Amino acid sequence: MTVARQITDYAGSLFDVVGVTHLSSGESLLILGLESTSERNLDEFGRLNGAFHLYGFEKHIGPKLESLLNLIQEKGSSAEPVGQYGYPLGGEINLKEEAIRAGLVKRGKSTIVLHPEYGPRLRLIAIRTDAPLEPPIYSALTEEENPLCNGCSICIDACPVNALKPYSMPDPSICLSNSAIMAEEQGRLVPCDICLNLCPVAKMY
Repeated sequence: MTVARQITDYAGSLFDVVGVTHLSSGESLLILGLESTSERNLDEFGRLNGAFHLYGFEKHIGPKLESLLNLIQEKGSSAEPVGQYGYPLGGEINLKEEAIRAGLVKRGKSTIVLHPEYGPRLRLIAIRTDAPLEPPIYSALTEEENPLCNGCSICIDACPVNALKPYSMPDPSICLSNSAIMAEEQGRLVPCDICLNLCPVAKMY
Protein backbone atom coordinates (compact mmCIF):
# COMPACT_ATOMS: atom_id res chain seq x y z
CA MET A 1 0.00 0.00 0.00
CA THR A 2 1.35 3.41 -0.95
CA VAL A 3 1.93 6.15 1.64
CA ALA A 4 -0.75 8.26 -0.05
CA ARG A 5 -3.27 5.43 0.31
CA GLN A 6 -2.29 4.90 3.96
CA ILE A 7 -2.97 8.59 4.64
CA THR A 8 -6.36 8.73 2.90
CA ASP A 9 -7.45 5.40 4.41
CA TYR A 10 -6.55 6.57 7.90
CA ALA A 11 -8.32 9.87 7.26
CA GLY A 12 -11.39 7.87 6.21
CA SER A 13 -11.34 5.97 9.50
CA LEU A 14 -11.51 9.26 11.43
CA PHE A 15 -13.82 11.41 9.30
CA ASP A 16 -17.07 10.83 7.42
CA VAL A 17 -15.77 12.02 4.04
CA VAL A 18 -12.32 12.55 2.55
CA GLY A 19 -11.35 14.37 -0.62
CA VAL A 20 -8.25 15.83 -2.27
CA THR A 21 -7.60 18.87 -4.44
CA HIS A 22 -4.33 20.42 -5.53
CA LEU A 23 -3.25 24.00 -4.86
CA SER A 24 -1.42 26.26 -7.30
CA SER A 25 1.62 25.94 -5.02
CA GLY A 26 1.81 22.25 -5.93
CA GLU A 27 0.70 21.15 -2.47
CA SER A 28 -2.24 18.86 -1.84
CA LEU A 29 -5.29 19.96 0.10
CA LEU A 30 -6.73 17.09 2.12
CA ILE A 31 -10.40 17.95 2.67
CA LEU A 32 -12.19 16.26 5.56
CA GLY A 33 -15.83 16.31 6.57
CA LEU A 34 -17.59 15.31 9.77
CA GLU A 35 -21.33 15.33 10.36
CA SER A 36 -22.61 17.70 13.03
CA THR A 37 -25.26 16.02 15.20
CA SER A 38 -27.04 16.76 18.47
CA GLU A 39 -24.54 14.48 20.23
CA ARG A 40 -21.56 15.91 18.33
CA ASN A 41 -22.40 19.58 17.93
CA LEU A 42 -19.74 21.05 15.67
CA ASP A 43 -21.63 24.35 15.44
CA GLU A 44 -20.97 25.33 19.04
CA PHE A 45 -18.88 28.49 19.03
CA GLY A 46 -18.60 31.77 20.84
CA ARG A 47 -16.11 34.10 22.47
CA LEU A 48 -13.56 33.39 25.18
CA ASN A 49 -11.72 36.37 26.65
CA GLY A 50 -12.76 38.39 23.62
CA ALA A 51 -11.43 35.87 21.08
CA PHE A 52 -13.54 33.81 18.67
CA HIS A 53 -13.54 30.19 19.83
CA LEU A 54 -14.65 27.01 18.01
CA TYR A 55 -15.79 24.91 20.97
CA GLY A 56 -17.36 22.14 18.88
CA PHE A 57 -14.35 21.82 16.58
CA GLU A 58 -11.94 21.81 19.51
CA LYS A 59 -13.78 19.01 21.30
CA HIS A 60 -14.75 16.72 18.43
CA ILE A 61 -12.39 17.51 15.56
CA GLY A 62 -9.23 18.55 17.42
CA PRO A 63 -8.12 15.05 18.55
CA LYS A 64 -8.88 13.48 15.16
CA LEU A 65 -7.04 16.24 13.35
CA GLU A 66 -3.99 15.96 15.61
CA SER A 67 -3.83 12.19 15.07
CA LEU A 68 -3.98 12.58 11.29
CA LEU A 69 -1.36 15.36 11.27
CA ASN A 70 0.98 13.14 13.29
CA LEU A 71 0.56 10.24 10.85
CA ILE A 72 1.29 12.40 7.79
CA GLN A 73 4.39 13.85 9.43
CA GLU A 74 5.56 10.39 10.52
CA LYS A 75 5.36 9.37 6.86
CA GLY A 76 7.85 12.12 6.02
CA SER A 77 5.54 14.80 4.64
CA SER A 78 4.65 18.28 5.82
CA ALA A 79 1.17 18.78 7.21
CA GLU A 80 -0.55 21.79 8.71
CA PRO A 81 -4.21 22.58 9.33
CA VAL A 82 -5.70 25.40 7.29
CA GLY A 83 -6.76 28.02 9.84
CA GLN A 84 -8.10 27.09 13.28
CA TYR A 85 -8.68 23.33 13.69
CA GLY A 86 -8.59 23.08 9.91
CA TYR A 87 -11.23 25.78 9.42
CA PRO A 88 -9.97 28.80 7.41
CA LEU A 89 -11.32 31.71 9.47
CA GLY A 90 -9.26 34.17 7.44
CA GLY A 91 -10.88 33.09 4.19
CA GLU A 92 -7.56 32.20 2.55
CA ILE A 93 -9.15 29.03 1.15
CA ASN A 94 -12.83 28.57 0.33
CA LEU A 95 -13.50 25.07 1.66
CA LYS A 96 -16.96 24.97 0.16
CA GLU A 97 -15.55 25.50 -3.33
CA GLU A 98 -12.71 23.03 -2.74
CA ALA A 99 -15.11 20.36 -1.47
CA ILE A 100 -17.26 20.83 -4.58
CA ARG A 101 -14.14 20.61 -6.75
CA ALA A 102 -13.13 17.40 -4.94
CA GLY A 103 -16.54 15.86 -5.66
CA LEU A 104 -17.53 15.54 -2.01
CA VAL A 105 -20.63 17.74 -2.06
CA LYS A 106 -22.93 19.65 -4.42
CA ARG A 107 -24.10 23.22 -4.15
CA GLY A 108 -27.74 23.94 -3.32
CA LYS A 109 -29.64 26.98 -4.59
CA SER A 110 -28.84 28.77 -1.33
CA THR A 111 -25.13 27.95 -1.95
CA ILE A 112 -25.21 25.70 1.13
CA VAL A 113 -23.38 22.52 0.20
CA LEU A 114 -25.35 19.27 0.39
CA HIS A 115 -24.04 15.72 0.75
CA PRO A 116 -26.12 12.72 -0.44
CA GLU A 117 -25.94 11.04 3.00
CA TYR A 118 -25.31 13.86 5.48
CA GLY A 119 -27.32 16.62 3.82
CA PRO A 120 -26.30 20.10 5.02
CA ARG A 121 -24.82 18.86 8.31
CA LEU A 122 -21.35 18.10 6.99
CA ARG A 123 -18.69 20.40 8.47
CA LEU A 124 -15.51 20.79 6.47
CA ILE A 125 -11.88 21.22 7.47
CA ALA A 126 -8.63 20.93 5.52
CA ILE A 127 -4.95 20.04 5.84
CA ARG A 128 -2.27 21.47 3.55
CA THR A 129 0.43 18.89 2.80
CA ASP A 130 3.21 18.07 0.34
CA ALA A 131 2.26 14.38 0.44
CA PRO A 132 1.58 13.14 -3.13
CA LEU A 133 -2.14 12.56 -2.58
CA GLU A 134 -4.66 11.62 -5.23
CA PRO A 135 -8.45 11.83 -4.84
CA PRO A 136 -9.94 8.73 -3.15
CA ILE A 137 -12.04 6.66 -5.50
CA TYR A 138 -15.21 7.41 -3.50
CA SER A 139 -15.09 11.14 -4.33
CA ALA A 140 -17.43 11.03 -7.31
CA LEU A 141 -20.13 13.70 -7.25
CA THR A 142 -20.47 15.66 -10.48
CA GLU A 143 -20.74 19.43 -10.92
CA GLU A 144 -24.17 19.82 -12.53
CA GLU A 145 -27.01 21.59 -10.74
CA ASN A 146 -28.44 19.84 -7.71
CA PRO A 147 -31.65 17.90 -8.57
CA LEU A 148 -32.74 18.20 -4.93
CA CYS A 149 -33.34 21.91 -5.57
CA ASN A 150 -35.34 21.62 -8.80
CA GLY A 151 -38.61 23.56 -8.66
CA CYS A 152 -37.83 25.15 -5.28
CA SER A 153 -36.80 28.73 -4.50
CA ILE A 154 -37.78 29.01 -0.82
CA CYS A 155 -34.27 30.05 0.27
CA ILE A 156 -34.00 32.73 -2.41
CA ASP A 157 -37.43 34.18 -1.61
CA ALA A 158 -36.78 34.16 2.16
CA CYS A 159 -33.35 35.84 2.22
CA PRO A 160 -33.84 39.14 4.11
CA VAL A 161 -31.05 40.93 2.22
CA ASN A 162 -31.63 39.39 -1.26
CA ALA A 163 -28.13 37.91 -1.27
CA LEU A 164 -29.03 34.80 -3.26
CA LYS A 165 -29.36 33.92 -6.90
CA PRO A 166 -29.90 30.28 -7.98
CA TYR A 167 -26.75 28.37 -6.96
CA SER A 168 -24.78 31.56 -6.38
CA MET A 169 -24.21 34.48 -4.03
CA PRO A 170 -23.02 37.40 -6.22
CA ASP A 171 -21.94 39.54 -3.24
CA PRO A 172 -21.09 37.38 -0.20
CA SER A 173 -20.37 40.46 1.90
CA ILE A 174 -24.09 41.25 2.25
CA CYS A 175 -25.01 37.79 3.55
CA LEU A 176 -25.79 38.15 7.25
CA SER A 177 -23.89 34.95 8.04
CA ASN A 178 -20.75 36.43 6.50
CA SER A 179 -21.04 39.94 7.88
CA ALA A 180 -19.55 41.21 11.11
CA ILE A 181 -23.07 42.06 12.35
CA MET A 182 -24.22 39.11 14.42
CA ALA A 183 -26.69 38.76 17.27
CA GLU A 184 -25.53 37.90 20.77
CA GLU A 185 -27.64 35.20 22.38
CA GLN A 186 -26.74 33.84 25.82
CA GLY A 187 -23.08 34.68 25.29
CA ARG A 188 -22.82 32.95 21.93
CA LEU A 189 -22.64 34.33 18.41
CA VAL A 190 -25.62 33.33 16.28
CA PRO A 191 -25.33 34.13 12.54
CA CYS A 192 -28.33 34.20 10.21
CA ASP A 193 -29.41 30.74 9.03
CA ILE A 194 -32.89 31.44 7.64
CA CYS A 195 -32.12 29.72 4.32
CA LEU A 196 -30.97 26.57 6.10
CA ASN A 197 -33.89 26.51 8.54
CA LEU A 198 -36.43 26.78 5.71
CA CYS A 199 -34.71 24.41 3.28
CA PRO A 200 -36.95 21.33 2.64
CA VAL A 201 -33.85 19.25 1.85
CA ALA A 202 -32.27 20.20 5.18
CA LYS A 203 -35.37 18.99 6.99
CA MET A 204 -34.90 15.54 5.46
CA TYR A 205 -31.76 14.88 7.51
